[in-house]
Amino acid sequence: MKIVIYADLQEKYLEELKKQLPDDADIVTKGELSDEEVMQEIASAEILIGNPPADSFQDIPESLKFWQLENVGFEQYKELQFKGKAANVGDMSAAACAETIVAGILGFYRGVHLMVRNQINRKWEGEAVENELSILGEKEVIILGSGAIGENVGKMLEAFGCNVQMTAKSDPDADIHSFDDLLAQLPDTDLVINTLPGNLDKYAGKDFFDAMKEGALYASIGRGNTTDESALIDALDSGRLAGAVLDVTEKEPLPEDSRLWPMTNVILTQHTGAAHKMRDRDKVAKFVDNVQKYLKNEEIADEVDLSKGY
Repeated sequence: MKIVIYADLQEKYLEELKKQLPDDADIVTKGELSDEEVMQEIASAEILIGNPPADSFQDIPESLKFWQLENVGFEQYKELQFKGKAANVGDMSAAACAETIVAGILGFYRGVHLMVRNQINRKWEGEAVENELSILGEKEVIILGSGAIGENVGKMLEAFGCNVQMTAKSDPDADIHSFDDLLAQLPDTDLVINTLPGNLDKYAGKDFFDAMKEGALYASIGRGNTTDESALIDALDSGRLAGAVLDVTEKEPLPEDSRLWPMTNVILTQHTGAAHKMRDRDKVAKFVDNVQKYLKNEEIADEVDLSKGY
């Protein structure tokens, strides 16, 4: 049995992963080979751990039976015809993502982004920005998506005193189930937080932003393609929206000529939502658990359908 590790892991965690894989496995890591050589190894592997470039796959090898992805999102693989089992990392990073977007939102309402700019420019404004500050706990909130990230965000915001509603097409516990119902609620909503998966391309578009309450805040910790960035920028430019907190963007890295960079009412956390210094430890635990489940013919945790995007 051949296992190819294409995951980006710190060396100590890579070694820890290799120690916990079966002793009789032929283990190949991408750091040992050229890009061409590692793809040749994948062609005869039974288990793949990590996210090789999607354009490197001409055909999924017949030998590949289990694919453990390194991240939550995998829309880059939706065109691949994979017949085996695939899994992402599930809710492993949900708490970190929730903390990131809530930190950005709280920072926006309390003017931290403005004060950081003033600090860099050695400019003291103090009371002059008082009318630009707001209280998070008074906000009417809609969270797009009722998955693990959305649930974590909701719990945090409710602790601040926000009134939170969640959307989901099929989750009976969600508050809003259709796009039309969502549009009807947006004019009364102070804050919208996008936690949607990548299969909902440009879900938040012109109609969406036109329906939002004037002076509302838009935040996104889902997938970058779920926001029509041009429509968002137009809403920000016009002054209709107070601002945006974005962990993800349509193109990453964000192009240098993007109009988002200089906007003083935009906070960009540069897709660091899931990041923390112990993340590789958590990845290894997830990888090992699922490989063992696969080898024991047990139900795979966080199994996904690549073609459907979830």
